[in-house]
Amino acid sequence: MQKELSEKLKKIPTLSKGSSSDGSAKVQGPAATASDAAAAAAAASVQPPTSSVPAFPGLANITNIEAVKRAQELAAKMGFRQDPEFAPIINCFPGQPPVDAAVPQKPTKAPVLRVDALGREIDEHGNVVNRTKPSNLSTLKVNINKQKKDAFQILKPELEMDPNVNPHFDPRMGINKSKLLRPKRMTFQFVEEGKWSKEAEILRVKSQFGEAGAKERQAKQAQLAKAKGGTDINPNLIEVAERVITKEKPKDPIPEIEWWDAPLLLTGSYADISDDVTIEDKLKREKITIYVEHPRPIEPPAEPAPPPPQPLKLTKKEQKKLRTQRRLAREKDRQEMIRQGLIEPPKPKVKMSNLMKVLGSEATQDPTRLEKEIRSAAAEREQAHIDRNIARKLTPAERREKKERKLFDDPSSVETIVSVYKINDLSHPKTRFKVDVNAHENRLTGCAVICEGINVVVVEGGSKSIKRYGKLMLRRIDWAKAVKEEDEDEDETTDKPVNKCVLVWQGNVARPSFNRFFVHECMTEAAAKKVFADAGVAHYWDLAVNFNDEI
Repeated sequence: MQKELSEKLKKIPTLSKGSSSDGSAKVQGPAATASDAAAAAAAASVQPPTSSVPAFPGLANITNIEAVKRAQELAAKMGFRQDPEFAPIINCFPGQPPVDAAVPQKPTKAPVLRVDALGREIDEHGNVVNRTKPSNLSTLKVNINKQKKDAFQILKPELEMDPNVNPHFDPRMGINKSKLLRPKRMTFQFVEEGKWSKEAEILRVKSQFGEAGAKERQAKQAQLAKAKGGTDINPNLIEVAERVITKEKPKDPIPEIEWWDAPLLLTGSYADISDDVTIEDKLKREKITIYVEHPRPIEPPAEPAPPPPQPLKLTKKEQKKLRTQRRLAREKDRQEMIRQGLIEPPKPKVKMSNLMKVLGSEATQDPTRLEKEIRSAAAEREQAHIDRNIARKLTPAERREKKERKLFDDPSSVETIVSVYKINDLSHPKTRFKVDVNAHENRLTGCAVICEGINVVVVEGGSKSIKRYGKLMLRRIDWAKAVKEEDEDEDETTDKPVNKCVLVWQGNVARPSFNRFFVHECMTEAAAKKVFADAGVAHYWDLAVNFNDEI
């Protein structure tokens, strides 16, 4: 490769050594080929310059610039290294500006925020800087929907017929097309039966029990409905009871005389009384006394307050520990008050057993007097203990209230639990007495319907009473032995199923359906069902009849 370049260098015509005053040089041989130019460029890359910034005479007068450019490209392709000192020679051809070395720039300083007395942004000369405020782009869903609604194109309603399509329309008549056309009529939108009543019931439950309570009651009702519906029972075949329509009580008419004035007037009417006549001689003076009759207080028709938060349940060990800590803190406070002189220190507790240990030499001076004082002080302490116990003792009314609070639920609670029991035989007077009396003692309402072949007992009340009554019906009474002697003789001849009691259904209702507990003896099943239908709970009887405890 070097030999070829040396041969080409010999063929390159030398530049004229005579330089003019302007330093220009002429290129010999106007018909220079591209190979000669390449050889000249290669030679220039091999021979180092005499100075750091040499002058190249004749470059400005080169006629064949394209040939020089091709020579430069050829030298680059052949892989010649470009000397940093010699690089400007190749790169400084006419038509190509010299490449300046990149000068490292200093890092720019962070902008300084300047504010005047009014809080406006200013520059370094004190001029107020006016900045354009960013456009308010709303990202709220409400505003986005509003913009979509405003941008939405409102379409006109579809018309029955275009006047231009109608063959009978004459445009020469001058009739207004907008008045002639009529939009299509809206069709009827029927509401399903019971929709509004269901929504009203949901709102009523939400207002009574709250949002969480309403959801919980709906979940319970769904579970009860799922558990109640049997697989072998067709709900369409169950007889639906008649709807009980409750009539509103009519308002009392306005009386001729008010009840509070009737015992005071002689004639019993307002006819003898006028505005300009004194009524002292027309009143019963003996009925007027110094006593004031207060009306009977009536509770306002408002919902009961929500129950207070339940305290944390502690174990016996934790309760004992807290009690000890409270007693120690109380004793520490009392000792601190005695030390500060706010209360008197307690007298020494002297007994006959520690007489000599407490008093010492004083006991030997007058032992008779000391013994008398000690015995009187002991009697006083005993009497004070008895008095404290009497003060803490509950009165008969408080004791009765405490017992009721322990046995029964809070009367202000709105929860009502219903239990439906099915019994094969309730003819024995002993078991019938237990069923009736325990229902009254537990303050339960409902009924016990006795019919041939089936007996149904329905009770309504609080959770504590329902729990005690359930233990009576399912545990305490031995139903297999609770049959009459006549029935026992018949059982020897005919095989009857064993008498038993089963719980058909238990759940919560909004309000009780019965006022008290009573026992009904019915001859037919229709009469027995009518007892429940009159109370509006005929489905209790259907549940008991269709119940199968073997499933």
